[in-house]
Amino acid sequence: MRILISNDDGFMREGIRTLEAALIRHGHDVYSVAPHTEQSAKSHSMTVLGSVTIWKHDDHHYSLEGTPADCIIYSLKSGLLPEEPEVIIGGINHGYNLSSDTIYSGTCGVARQGAMYGIPSIAISCMCDGNGEYDFETPAEYLASNIEYFSKSLIGAESFLNINFPPQWNGKVEKSSLGVIHYDDQFTVKERGNKINVKTSGCNMIAVPSSESQGYDMDSVVTQRGSASITFVEITPGYDKERMNMLQV
Repeated sequence: MRILISNDDGFMREGIRTLEAALIRHGHDVYSVAPHTEQSAKSHSMTVLGSVTIWKHDDHHYSLEGTPADCIIYSLKSGLLPEEPEVIIGGINHGYNLSSDTIYSGTCGVARQGAMYGIPSIAISCMCDGNGEYDFETPAEYLASNIEYFSKSLIGAESFLNINFPPQWNGKVEKSSLGVIHYDDQFTVKERGNKINVKTSGCNMIAVPSSESQGYDMDSVVTQRGSASITFVEITPGYDKERMNMLQV
């Protein structure tokens, strides 16, 4: 298959390079167009004013001075690729993208932009262990082995597939729902003259399941018990039908 990969961690990071190597081993034609520098938590932002610089490293590798969504837009609209990709993948991200993280995530921005163009798209992430070490080989091999099946399931979908691997994977993959993750951020504040410097000093994660889980455990619960989570994430914002019906206008 012809596959376009990108990320939000930067084109030189281990996650995207491990994914590329696994896809090539499985016989796929892989193009990598990723941010030239770290672009984490850039969500679905894009460059609307001015221009972007694209570095061509070879016929299959480019880096772009822009956001993760820019990488997909310019790949498809500026003629970087000889043909349209059959699948677009964001990742492998360094760290989880669970539940409401999918709103902030540049990795999910890659997959969302691809899905908006009608191309089967996937975001994949994994978490490090207690020593800060990542096992990228496991999720890379899993996705490379199943990419054709997943791409078929995404044809015509108004959603992208979001996959998260825990550090000590138990070998199971579970369908999961989304919820809201609150980060109880802690800040250190320092004042210097008329400047106020605020730095994040740590946070605690609080997960709140959605009322529309439809029988599936929340992705954060699934990964906590050692399984990989897999979720179809809709690309369009939803609306609160019940409150819409109550609104008097």
